[in-house]
Amino acid sequence: MTHNHAVKARNWSIANLVAYFLVLGINYLGSSGFFNDTSQVDVSDKYTTLITPAGFAFSIWGVIYILLLATLGYFLVKRKDKAISDIIIDVSPLFIISSLFNIAWIIAFSYLRIGLSTLFILGLLFSLLFIVEKLYKKRSNFSFTLAGTAFSLYSAWVFIATIVNVSVYLVQLGWSGFGISESIWTVLILLVAIGFAIFYLSQFKNAVFPLPLAWAFIGIYGSYMSGRLTPDMAGIIQILLLVGIVILLSLSGVVFFKNNKAIFPK
Repeated sequence: MTHNHAVKARNWSIANLVAYFLVLGINYLGSSGFFNDTSQVDVSDKYTTLITPAGFAFSIWGVIYILLLATLGYFLVKRKDKAISDIIIDVSPLFIISSLFNIAWIIAFSYLRIGLSTLFILGLLFSLLFIVEKLYKKRSNFSFTLAGTAFSLYSAWVFIATIVNVSVYLVQLGWSGFGISESIWTVLILLVAIGFAIFYLSQFKNAVFPLPLAWAFIGIYGSYMSGRLTPDMAGIIQILLLVGIVILLSLSGVVFFKNNKAIFPK
């Protein structure tokens, strides 16, 4: 490994940690209502959708951020390893971009610029999916379990957050749903989420990806069980959520064992 390559890996590792803590700080400010005297929870409560998870579901962010910090710390410590330094240089620009999108999303969402926040969260989603794809392609070059788990959880949860964000935007616009009831749209959205998970698994054999989706379904189910959401067809939606949870968890288990007890295939 050349000196220039090593310096690049070190600089990117440091930049990643700076971006991480900046995102963490902005997230804290956003959740505390620093921006526009409004937290993300306040905005979600203002524009309630039939797929908004119960509050406990958002605890997954803690798991995601802990795993991300562990991954970035691992990259920093192991940066002198050629395979790891290659990964660092390859994915770091995307991670910085994803961090900027995350920050922009929090601020736009807090200021009720829901349409703009939808664009930002889409940018966040695609940058994370590209990171997972890069890790997948280089999985034979390094021990990817930690990084693969962290970014798979992150991207899958942001996928759900993107769907909710779009739904919030449509509520803000007062969209009529082309005359189709909100409950039917909810059923269709849940089916699309399950379908996307199946498609993604068929392409990348990622055993972790379905888990945040299942957790989101549990959170949405919790909203119905608490009485927070009581639409028409509530019973059907709840049954679909339970079926979806079983399907997603089963898919994760099947793929895990097909991968010889690994996140990705060898």
